[in-house]
Amino acid sequence: MDLSLASVVCHTPNPVAADVAGETVLMSLERSRCYGLGGIVSEIWSKLASPVKVADLVEEFSSRYQAPPGVIERDVLQMLSQLADEGLIKVR
Repeated sequence: MDLSLASVVCHTPNPVAADVAGETVLMSLERSRCYGLGGIVSEIWSKLASPVKVADLVEEFSSRYQAPPGVIERDVLQMLSQLADEGLIKVR
């Protein structure tokens, strides 16, 4: 899978997700796994309801959070890669 800033990402069809105490819990029925997403990752997940360009996610979170150059980009790409590897998001 080639995930980059130019990629467009979104949820897979009909993800099983619930809000629990302000965090998102996902269930992969195909893999029989449950995932707990922390605060910022839950925010990113909510933005994936519609297709969104990875660069736009990075830009938005870079404007909201302070981090050394490249850290937010690296973290967002890593998190999206993990979600894609688990079959929870589509990458175009």
